[in-house]
Amino acid sequence: MDPRVEKLIESFENNGWRSEGSLDIKQDWWFDDIIMLESVWRHVGKQIYLTLLTDPGDIKKKVVWCVGISSVLPGERNNNWLKQITLNDIKRTDLEEFVKQVNGIVLV
Repeated sequence: MDPRVEKLIESFENNGWRSEGSLDIKQDWWFDDIIMLESVWRHVGKQIYLTLLTDPGDIKKKVVWCVGISSVLPGERNNNWLKQITLNDIKRTDLEEFVKQVNGIVLV
């Protein structure tokens, strides 16, 4: 797994979430993996999904460029994401603040 994705997951784990790992789901052209996280703080058991979105300009290589975060299992590329973050932005973003924003949306 890309170290930037690992860093994002670690930030969620440090702020009330536990990674349940990759879902056993049939892959499609628009994503590489879907990782389920479960809340261990308030609203224990609430789930969110980190979908590793692939570059639509290079379908054959399945290069992950972005992580879409949703509170429901996404069914299509144009899902209504709660938040998105590109892999390059993971390095430039205050991830603790980013996760707090997600928590503010999901855990209210």
